[in-house]
Amino acid sequence: MTTISTSLRTYKDPSKEDQTRLFFALPSEEKAGEVGAGMGGEKMEINAVLTLQHQEDSFAGKLYLFPPFLCFISLDRKSVRFTIPLSTIRRVERLNSRAGVFALSLVLWHGMKIVIQLTSMRSTAETFCDRLRDGLKVQLQLGQMKQVKPFAKTLYSETLCSEPLPAEKGRDGETSPLVDVSTTAAAAKVGVEDADEGGDYHRGLGSEFKFPGDAKKLREASKIKLWTAYLRSHGRHLTLARYPQCTRLIQVGLPNRLRGEMWETLSGSLYLRFANPDVYHSILKEHDGKTSMSTEEIEKDLNRSLPEYAAYQSDKGISSLRRVLTAYSWKNPELGYCQAMNILTAALLIYMSEEQAFWLLEVLCDRLLPGYYSPSMHGTLLDQRVFEALVQRCLPLIHDHFTSVDVQLSVASLPWFLSLYDVLRVFIEEETDFEHVSRFINSMPLIFAFRVIDCFFAMGPKVLFQVG
Repeated sequence: MTTISTSLRTYKDPSKEDQTRLFFALPSEEKAGEVGAGMGGEKMEINAVLTLQHQEDSFAGKLYLFPPFLCFISLDRKSVRFTIPLSTIRRVERLNSRAGVFALSLVLWHGMKIVIQLTSMRSTAETFCDRLRDGLKVQLQLGQMKQVKPFAKTLYSETLCSEPLPAEKGRDGETSPLVDVSTTAAAAKVGVEDADEGGDYHRGLGSEFKFPGDAKKLREASKIKLWTAYLRSHGRHLTLARYPQCTRLIQVGLPNRLRGEMWETLSGSLYLRFANPDVYHSILKEHDGKTSMSTEEIEKDLNRSLPEYAAYQSDKGISSLRRVLTAYSWKNPELGYCQAMNILTAALLIYMSEEQAFWLLEVLCDRLLPGYYSPSMHGTLLDQRVFEALVQRCLPLIHDHFTSVDVQLSVASLPWFLSLYDVLRVFIEEETDFEHVSRFINSMPLIFAFRVIDCFFAMGPKVLFQVG
């Protein structure tokens, strides 16, 4: 309790802008400023009505300009939202509309069109357009717009959406393609299991050492079809628009090959990776051969990181894990390395490349789970207090049982929160003498743990309390 009290003394309530940035998964201003991405434009918000190309529904909401990002959220905060880097916008034009209506058409780099009707006063709308134009000019001058296409090639959804859609019959009985297939990639006919043979997108260890679970039982082919249709009509990665259908698809379970990309998109680590090219490799090169207390601790835990998974029984998997943890310890020396980071990072690397996992770890420790992986672990301890209070109020029988056997609930729940419900065989067996707790933790297979992580990135940390 002393640890929590000490940490709360320096706690400051987040400002409205901080809460908005967190909601849209935007990097903090400090993180954006590291590469100058936050320069060259003023922030602004305005009332607007959003319509996507080929979508009949329109949604009233708020449009935010946080250079270098454009964000939208519907009034009910559920129907639709998006976070789009300004560098992905290729054309902005004023639409000819009836008097008193101010509407813009935005064409994104992959051709998707977004129509935005600004419903505030005309002078406010003009000011917003001026600031949007200034932000776009800055991105053009920085050369960020040229980086979008090469960056997109590192993502699996580009390979997925480059395959041709099935033709449909026209009114005259002739078949007409739904999309232009002139740019169809060589991977057009790849299956679920061998889809990673072509393309230069980033892959996790699962591509080589197989993903947990049976692809047929998990209905991977069906999930891929559903996600392909959604990504084609609602944007992808940097330009993804999140409708309720997106959340439902996530709850059903993400396809193995798309999971890593969706994790970094939903968490916002994708924007950090886009804004900081080659930073991960530069850190490794700069500190090659150096050691610290963190690197020594990392070496102790490497062979205790999901040892049942084939990749971590080989030098390739262990080396990847070592590089990611070491790079993060050098980037954030104040935190360095904390136990349970190895389990979490090992799980991420099954579905993500080293660079993707590095930036996602940055977002997890810094923004999504602050204080979880600090020396004092004040964030985790505080959440344990909240979780115990929730169990006492909502599940009094469970709470009374733990009290009767003189076992603190945190003995079981602490590892769940630290590892986002990944399997913690080694960690629990070494840290406690309660063998029955260890067996209980082991009861959640990896495929279900990853489903929890899917929902965590889609809906936020509240999922940890709901599943618990």
